[in-house]
Amino acid sequence: MRAVVLQATGGPELLVPAEVPEPTAGPGQLLVRTEAIAVSRGETMMRSGAIPLPYALPAVIGAEAAGIVEEVGEGADPGLAGARVTMVTGGAGSYAEYIAVNAGMTVRVPDGLGAADAVAVAAPGAMALGLLERGAVRSGENILIGGGSGAAGGYLVALARELGAGRIIATAGTAAGREQVLKLGADAVLDHSDPGWPGGVPAALGGGTLDVAFDPAGGAAPGMVLDLLTPSSGRMVCYGLLSGAPPALDLATVLSRGLRVTGCGGPGWFRQVLGVHYPEILRRATRGDVQPRIGAVLPLADAAEAHRRIAGRSVTGRILLVP
Repeated sequence: MRAVVLQATGGPELLVPAEVPEPTAGPGQLLVRTEAIAVSRGETMMRSGAIPLPYALPAVIGAEAAGIVEEVGEGADPGLAGARVTMVTGGAGSYAEYIAVNAGMTVRVPDGLGAADAVAVAAPGAMALGLLERGAVRSGENILIGGGSGAAGGYLVALARELGAGRIIATAGTAAGREQVLKLGADAVLDHSDPGWPGGVPAALGGGTLDVAFDPAGGAAPGMVLDLLTPSSGRMVCYGLLSGAPPALDLATVLSRGLRVTGCGGPGWFRQVLGVHYPEILRRATRGDVQPRIGAVLPLADAAEAHRRIAGRSVTGRILLVP
């Protein structure tokens, strides 16, 4: 079968199209013929070596795809044969025409929703639902969404607006991203490529305070945002390390202001997102209540180009590969 193999960590050119053996469905697994494959920023960081790979190279990388179940392994639900599913692979294997995946890591796609739309919305949309729930966002509350033009950030903006949030302040690192975030429903957008961007939050709020802040990046910015949260009730939800560094948070400030800081990660968080929020976001997309955000669709063999576009931040919305 055709696949894209990462030969070694480094530049995008190390993603090389190749013929590799087709997998089979083992016990508890499904063999899925991929129709659409999502490319994530996390994968570009693993490819570059910024995030350690949990497996040896060369290997087929990739964590998300949607497609048709061609074979059902022993112990998996035989009723899934021929069904369209979206899935997470655990970080490897999706840049390929076929994937053998544990059945428990798949979610059936409702009738009427195509593979491209399903994989575009599933992971980031489900994460956004989970983050809003974890942050206990209520109607009328002011919120800050870091990386509002990113995969999950864009859905956070749109879903928070639908929820009836008060002022929505977002950040984005490019002019195109800031324009897109405003269209999604943000009231103001700050440029997070400016290290001092948190200083612009009070003016964007019109003098109020933040009830909830969502941070996907870590580094210095979360610590700067703590003083902007509402005393006694303000919440910060941390869910990523895109900066490459953990959030620099002062515990004394958290305690003295009576704030709540929540981290989203680990097996329990993943099970909730996959088991609860994946089906819900797919239902919403099927009804047309949520619009999948697709920035570009490229052939599977152009995985390297997909990584270049993500690194260059030239696309808003998900980049998909099709076999």
